[in-house]
Amino acid sequence: MDGFEKHPKPPVIELKRVSFAYEEEAPLLHDISLQFQAGECCLIGGASGSGKSTLALIMNGLYPEAVEGTMRGEVRLHGRPLSSYRKGEAAQHIGVLFQDPESQFCMISVEDELAFVLENIAAPRDVMDERIDHVLRETDMTDFRHRAIHELSGGQKQKIALASVLLLDPEVLIVDEPAANLDPASGEELVELIGRIRRSRGCTVLIIEHQADRWLSLLDRAVFLAAGSVMLDGSPDTIYQTKRSLLKREGIHLPFRYDPLPPRSPGPHRGETIFRAENLTVSKRKKAIVQHASFQLHRGEMLAIAGENGSGKTTLLQAAAGLLPLDTGRIELGGKALQELGEEQFRKRTGFVFQNPEHQFITDTVQEELLFGPELAGRDDAEEWMEALLRRFRLEKHRYHNPFMLSGGQKRRLSAAVMLGDIPDVLFLDEPTFGQDAASTADLMNMLDELRSGGTAVVLITHDMMLVDRYCHRVLVMKGGEAAFEGEPQQLWKEQDLLQSCSLLQPEREAVTG
Repeated sequence: MDGFEKHPKPPVIELKRVSFAYEEEAPLLHDISLQFQAGECCLIGGASGSGKSTLALIMNGLYPEAVEGTMRGEVRLHGRPLSSYRKGEAAQHIGVLFQDPESQFCMISVEDELAFVLENIAAPRDVMDERIDHVLRETDMTDFRHRAIHELSGGQKQKIALASVLLLDPEVLIVDEPAANLDPASGEELVELIGRIRRSRGCTVLIIEHQADRWLSLLDRAVFLAAGSVMLDGSPDTIYQTKRSLLKREGIHLPFRYDPLPPRSPGPHRGETIFRAENLTVSKRKKAIVQHASFQLHRGEMLAIAGENGSGKTTLLQAAAGLLPLDTGRIELGGKALQELGEEQFRKRTGFVFQNPEHQFITDTVQEELLFGPELAGRDDAEEWMEALLRRFRLEKHRYHNPFMLSGGQKRRLSAAVMLGDIPDVLFLDEPTFGQDAASTADLMNMLDELRSGGTAVVLITHDMMLVDRYCHRVLVMKGGEAAFEGEPQQLWKEQDLLQSCSLLQPEREAVTG
């Protein structure tokens, strides 16, 4: 013994009593103190709107400077206040991979995008080529170096966004629901890649995620936020086993391992045929995106459209909803062709919830957004309906907020609620549960189930095969712009070769119970 006590290294990131509020709003984060050690892998969870993404951007140094907001407390990186680093310097140590990779791109081609990152950090030109080669090998994207980014699939775009972050050689990698927009197989592949990078680089990984199932094998720790404060902090296994009631009460998803859902298969449904889409072909830039696709809907039926990223799901849904011009095909509602029925009448009898909820917002407050449709339709109970939707979608505290200032999950809940202002014959939804916590997902699916029971036909795009298994009567699988399968979910789960070729996975219940 030399008589001297060795002091441990300071944490990579430390938050000391951090609070944050957007301009003229109540604080979103309250008095948060956390430490993250080198090489640690931690889940940051919580209900939608609990402050997870805001916390990430504070640790990255983007907030409060990039928004109209105020912060109290201190964030330290390697023991130094974040404020003492040069502008942009902290972002090189703490990289963030967002939900939407396209929000991070500045250039047209993969090579130019990666070179742009290196130019921004003044990397010597004689090492740029080697560093680009290395990061492409690391992310399994070597063959795509000279490709245009817009030609890549969703999973490939996310890998290039990750490669851009890795070029900065960050000690901390924050990933904000990076697999939420990906098909099941691509999501699994991305999770495995991030785990491999963590092992090879030894970096700290912080994972913001609603559904932690696929991340469990990587996690050392879990931190859960509630109402902007730290609610739980500890071993994931201990928290999930001992705090199940609290997590459920807060609307937080419990992994299937800790909370297996009872089987629920809606079975076949054969009511009156209310909608037909026949032989739909749609092209963009003279390239066929959807080719000769057909499906029909019965009153009170729920149909899922599934498939890998880029298979034509969204194009098919928008075409069926009359939002895109057709090369060929026919759309019927209630036995009448779209042209015969007229666009105005078709719009009154159908609703569409976009993948990007902001495409639907037209007013200045949540309350006005929910009132707009019912008042336009002349509903006498518009105020009562609006209040019911605020309660049902947990938006009461945000009634006077601008829709564009909501969290991602809150925006999606609002966009779905808006479409329910007048009950349609057919409701089209593009990834309605993306970015939702467990309570919001359950609320939305239960409401859709109520609409369906009342006679509305529901068709939705989803990557969530558990949701398909539990709620949908039929599933249409798209592959390369064509319908590769149509039938009951239980039939699809038996088609192992088809599932693999379409980047789909069996629901976890099937995988676990055989």
